[in-house]
Amino acid sequence: MTIQQIPNVRVWLQGRDYVESAEILLDYNRVQPAAVVAGLAIEIFIKSFLATRHATGHATTERGHSGTAMFHKLPATLQDELLVCSSEVDTAVDFVAELTKHDGAFVSGRYWYEPTASKVLSSDTVYFARHLCETVFLLGQKRSA
Repeated sequence: MTIQQIPNVRVWLQGRDYVESAEILLDYNRVQPAAVVAGLAIEIFIKSFLATRHATGHATTERGHSGTAMFHKLPATLQDELLVCSSEVDTAVDFVAELTKHDGAFVSGRYWYEPTASKVLSSDTVYFARHLCETVFLLGQKRSA
C-alpha cells in the first residue's frame, strides 16, 4: 500500500458529507443523531491523513474510532500544521481540547437506549466537526499550493 495525497481528498469529502448531514439534523433539533454523525465526521477527517491506497486503487484506513489516538499517530510536523490551520480558521478553538472532548461521540452516543451510552452529546460536536472540516480543507489547500 502506498500513501496517498495528505489529506486524502476522497476521505475528506466523505467527512464533509457527514458534517453537512449533521448540520441538517441540527436544523431539525435532532441533537443526538447530529452529534453522532458529527462524531463520525471527526474520525473521518483525522483518517484523511492516515489513508493508504488499497490494491483496488481505493483509499483505506485502519479500523478504529479514537480521533485523539489517530491524531497522536500523525507525525509531529503534521500535528503542528493542523494546529496552525485550526488557529487560522478560529483562534478561539483549542484544537486538542476539543478533539479530546468529542473523542468517541460516534461510539458512545449511537446506541442512545443503552445504559452505557453518553447522555451528554451536544451541538458542540457538530460545531467542532465543521471547524475540523474547514481546518483540514485549509491544510489541503496550503499543501497543494
